[in-house]
Amino acid sequence: MMDMIKSIIERKSGLKIERKRGREKERKIKHPFVLLSFRSFVLSSLLLLTASSVHAAGNKAVRVVRHIGLMGTTLTVSVEAVDRPTALAAGEKAVRALEAAEARLSTWREDTELARLNRATVGETVALSQKLAEELAAVRHWWKETNGAFDPGIGVLVDIWGLRQGGRRPTSSMLAQAKACSGLAALSLNGRTAVRQHPDLKIEEGGFGKGAGLDAAIRILGASNILSATIDLGGQVAVIGNMRSFSLAIADPANRHQSVLRVSIDQGAIATSGNSERGLVIEGTSYSHILDPRSGQPVPDFGTLTVWAPDALTADCLSTGLYVLGPDQALDWAAQHPGIEVLVLETTSSSLQAHATAGWKDRIKVEDPRVELVFEEK
Repeated sequence: MMDMIKSIIERKSGLKIERKRGREKERKIKHPFVLLSFRSFVLSSLLLLTASSVHAAGNKAVRVVRHIGLMGTTLTVSVEAVDRPTALAAGEKAVRALEAAEARLSTWREDTELARLNRATVGETVALSQKLAEELAAVRHWWKETNGAFDPGIGVLVDIWGLRQGGRRPTSSMLAQAKACSGLAALSLNGRTAVRQHPDLKIEEGGFGKGAGLDAAIRILGASNILSATIDLGGQVAVIGNMRSFSLAIADPANRHQSVLRVSIDQGAIATSGNSERGLVIEGTSYSHILDPRSGQPVPDFGTLTVWAPDALTADCLSTGLYVLGPDQALDWAAQHPGIEVLVLETTSSSLQAHATAGWKDRIKVEDPRVELVFEEK
């Protein structure tokens, strides 16, 4: 009879009550609804709000987990605080920071600050918000550090390859014209102003936008009275606070549903680049969706590359730029840049070869016997 009453309460209230070792846990059931304000990438999204109470050694901590569609992918914000209202408020602020980053950086919309910069007349001085100025300065830094392997000023290449329309093969004349635009070299930055110096310059946020949004959310959480937090934006992850360890699966490059490695971090951010979800097939031939800004061509598809960095924008930029460099050059580059850890997962005919920089030691667990893991020397 008690089980029947409990079942009725759960169905009526939308709450699931669990007992375990004398403790009670409260969890809300998932509720889908349409996000009318999110027009950029999807027409609808799913919002799930989960709260759980954890009792340990006389102390109480509450973790609130929120899932929402954002930036064309799934955002998961997990916040732990001393009480539920604090965790809820901090999680809400983090979501708002990410939404603001999308409203500032998206080039899928015409009303964002970056989209307006891309439309500015050549030679016109454009005033930038403090946030966009700082983000573009950081982007320019990694463009220089990778000698142009990372270059978000490739919007014209994205267009002629039809990356947003399923892919198409550009003509040689189209490629020559696109390469004539020198990417970020055609953007003059001076503090909070910018000047486009070539009519074909178009900045594409795909290589840094998610990282910029994650960093904005982490800054908000850092100013909140929380214990720890994890933000996962489509596989790009940032953590903050008293985090013992956050574990993230690295998928088989040929099958994103099969985990072959698991990595653990307790600070900073992780981003992975590869083609398991977004590769192109044009006239029966497979191509990478990652373009080499220097040649204008898709890069060779060798597998996946994961970057662990102190902040999310850095991880985002470098996961793209180092993928363009290729496995060997990427590992060599990381060896010359302390604080940046790289994990390369290459596919072969019979195995998966994983090469990791030294900072990954004791942080990688092999989950598939096909994986051959090698740590690079310092």
